[in-house]
Amino acid sequence: MPQTIRSPSTLRSYDVCVLGSQLGGIAAGALLARRGFRVLHVDHDGLGWAYEDHGYRLPYGPALLPSPRLLPAAEAVLEELSLSADLGRVLEPCTPDLQVLLPRHRLDLWRADAARVAEFRREFGADADRLEGSVGEALRLFDAERPFLAALPPLPPRGVAERFRLARARRQSPGGADGGSVPLADLGEHPLAVALRGAYPFLAHVDGPPPRLGLVRVLGALLRGSHRTPWGEVGLREILRRRIAESRGDLLGTEDQPVVAESLDVERGRVVAVRLADSDDVYAARAFVCSTDAQALRRIVPGGGEKLVAQLDAVRPVRRLLAVNWVVRDGALPAPLGQAALAVGTRLGEPVLLQVLPALRAGKKSAGEPVAGHGVLSAGAFVPARTQERDAEQIAEQVARIRAAVDEFLPFFDRQVLHESVPLLASSGRRRGTRLLSHPLYSVARGQVLGVTGLPTRSALGNLFFAGREVVPGLGLEGEFHAALQAADRVETYLGKKPRPK
Repeated sequence: MPQTIRSPSTLRSYDVCVLGSQLGGIAAGALLARRGFRVLHVDHDGLGWAYEDHGYRLPYGPALLPSPRLLPAAEAVLEELSLSADLGRVLEPCTPDLQVLLPRHRLDLWRADAARVAEFRREFGADADRLEGSVGEALRLFDAERPFLAALPPLPPRGVAERFRLARARRQSPGGADGGSVPLADLGEHPLAVALRGAYPFLAHVDGPPPRLGLVRVLGALLRGSHRTPWGEVGLREILRRRIAESRGDLLGTEDQPVVAESLDVERGRVVAVRLADSDDVYAARAFVCSTDAQALRRIVPGGGEKLVAQLDAVRPVRRLLAVNWVVRDGALPAPLGQAALAVGTRLGEPVLLQVLPALRAGKKSAGEPVAGHGVLSAGAFVPARTQERDAEQIAEQVARIRAAVDEFLPFFDRQVLHESVPLLASSGRRRGTRLLSHPLYSVARGQVLGVTGLPTRSALGNLFFAGREVVPGLGLEGEFHAALQAADRVETYLGKKPRPK
């Protein structure tokens, strides 16, 4: 019987291997590449820019993005990578910054004080001054916490020295004196306060009541203005990923040629290499940065040991965002509907995030080309994380609830829909091995420092570092950039500093 001849495996060596496509890990990889290390990024769980359905190129869901310039860690990353101008060209301010839809009120929240006060007076009359005073206090608390986060405190801290450093940074921060002040607490159960607190899960990754520091930073950034891109946070990740290649790093995995990490080789308490599915090549590195979901990592590190398993099991997804996209003709949506709206009605019992985006044509040659006369309304609400694409009946029930919630504010909207698409169903199976949940909310079993932390940056394996959204989940986008800076600095310390490129 003839033998199949296979080409010999190739060993490729790097300083750093980034595994996964969460923003923090990619940003850490871009920083390390910029600092002179040879970096490999394995797009293990990347979903691509969007998914295709019925001739359209559709987003994975609605997404609100604060301005990175308001977030010290994000600003530091973008400045070091010289990406501030590039990002400015991609982010589009929402008009208005956020619209709040309530059963008896429709309110446009603007970053400009005068416009915001005028809206308060239009909708709430004599209560306007009290509302503006509470919003002004929320913005003051947001600004007061900036010095603390600009000092890049260790979150979460590891060991006595880091705990001391964190405590000192907290004492010296102006925000430390406001430790008991919670944004909008003076408004009680006022509909506006309830709605804005309901926006927190769409901007962070912690389940349950919002932690004080998380609410201060997330809500303050939202009140300073929101932005959108056609692809949400994916657009930020792709900009950073390109920077790895431009700094002479290597990228594995594209929309046309996806890759899947099959396993990590562990020897003597350290990761030595990553192996890909359907490939004989071995990719070795001196340090590894994990930027994929913790539970997905556990499946590909069979020899990680009990300590690593205990770390990964401490952070588990409880809920995930279920999105629905509706393609409609121009004019089908009412003119007063903003580009980003938070609908807090009675039918669903919890907020639904709405976003109006241009409809784009599918196909390699036409990707990004608008479809004349068509638009997309993308809606998202949270469902149990165990909801899987194979349970079509359960998904259909959840989609019906979201549709009913939207219909409460846009009656007869379903008559205007040209096509309804559920990303969880339409995109399933197209990226083998993908485990990247759509905006999960985590339950954290370990002690949460300031209510916002999850996994430690340094793992139980000596050269494996965490830089995903599970490190500082309570701060949302700001936490991801914070985790990126921490991971990059600790990997650089572990490997030994290199002369910075001029």
